[in-house]
Amino acid sequence: MTIHAYWRIDPAAEPARAERRARQQGPRLFRDVRTAAIFRYDYYAQLAQAAAQTAFDGLFVAYRPEADDSQIIAAALARETPGLALIPEFPASVGSAVYAAKQAVSFQRATRERLGWAIAQPADAETRARDGDHVDENELIARTEEFLAVARGVHGARPFSFKGRYFEVQDGGFDAPLNRVRFPRVYLQGDSEEALSLSARAADVHLFAAAPTERLRSLIEGLDALALREGRTVAFGLVQPVLSRQFSDEAHRDAARLGLGETAMVGDHAEVAGRLAALAALGIRHLVLTAPGSLEEAYEVGQHVLPRLRALTETLPVAA
Repeated sequence: MTIHAYWRIDPAAEPARAERRARQQGPRLFRDVRTAAIFRYDYYAQLAQAAAQTAFDGLFVAYRPEADDSQIIAAALARETPGLALIPEFPASVGSAVYAAKQAVSFQRATRERLGWAIAQPADAETRARDGDHVDENELIARTEEFLAVARGVHGARPFSFKGRYFEVQDGGFDAPLNRVRFPRVYLQGDSEEALSLSARAADVHLFAAAPTERLRSLIEGLDALALREGRTVAFGLVQPVLSRQFSDEAHRDAARLGLGETAMVGDHAEVAGRLAALAALGIRHLVLTAPGSLEEAYEVGQHVLPRLRALTETLPVAA
């Protein structure tokens, strides 16, 4: 049974911490002397190398309105780590679905089909308004569904026409070579009834937020039933904060110091691997792992937790 493990890069949190440390420590031997602080994209590259050198399958780049663009970060890291999947998160308000699809297939051609699309959950109305997105909150799910329908449509057929409430295409569609690569795997999120219904119709993978096991079991069973009614199957994933150490008491001390939330998995390497394996037994095959102090934690989890997890899940049955 295959587990797909991704390390999450948070463009708003981690580089800011690195820059603060650089300012506090003063000049360093390998610091970029052209700037007043560490160069953010060098830090992103360090995170990517940590994932590549350990047991991760890819990188998940979170969308943050106030930080570097997730898709640009993913493109910058593509050459740094030729073996990793790259999954930028972005909102369906990015603009033209046709142009987004063209960017995606161009990325696929450049990286040997390593791109995934994670559609971000909508921000609050005030934040969306600052970004020029004034679609009513009750229409956001419908807009996302149209966005995906058009993006997939122009990739999969020519001529392709579509007339919806938010997007319209007349006799469009891609010719070769753009239509010769696989469309990105689509990751959707959310636990509302509307979000789960959308995933049943349009997601390849649905990412749940970290939650108690019984809550996750209920959500998985519900989405599985919805997808079955649509004649589809949807893979299940989870965004899970983790903090793992050689010894459990050390992990809990660090967790208290860092102020991790209740949904974080905290313990020694074997404990965390065992808890992740229990989630895999529920049917979760895609794990987006995250932690504060991302660079150090990526090495810790990739070197010590994921090999244990893969050993524990080798005998689990393959999902239907």
